Amino acid sequence: MSGRGFSTPEVCRSIGLPSDTLYTWMYTGLITPSITKPQGRGNRAKWSFRDLVAIKTVHQLRQHGVSMQGLRRVVRYIQKSKAIENPLSQVWLLTDGDDVYMLEGKALMSVLRKPGQLTLFHLIDMKKLTEDLRAKILPLAVKRQRQKAATSLSAKEKVS
Repeated sequence: MSGRGFSTPEVCRSIGLPSDTLYTWMYTGLITPSITKPQGRGNRAKWSFRDLVAIKTVHQLRQHGVSMQGLRRVVRYIQKSKAIENPLSQVWLLTDGDDVYMLEGKALMSVLRKPGQLTLFHLIDMKKLTEDLRAKILPLAVKRQRQKAATSLSAKEKVS
């Protein structure tokens, strides 16, 4: 990182993205550098970390089959309906290669094929699920250990 922000070559290297691809996204307006926009010779783009998140998001969605036109529709829909200025770096997006979904509370909402429609997916909070399960299992484990100790003690008393 040189100075404040990331240069285009640094961004491309860190994300594994050809610079031509990033320039195309930049000049079509899908992604724009938030620190310094390139203007003529010598004034190079400077990208913030938030920009890097957005670029990586676009890169991953593209790798999973989402078209450029689809990405633009996703961005416009989220900006307009949710008033989120930088949706590519501010919301959780998922794709199945056909549609793009946004995490809306604990539900998934289509933002490409059927914008605004909640899906029938049920998201499971695995961290909470395992913590709850551990809390319920722990007393059982303690009870088993006590029973085992009592049985073992009882068996020793019978032998003596």
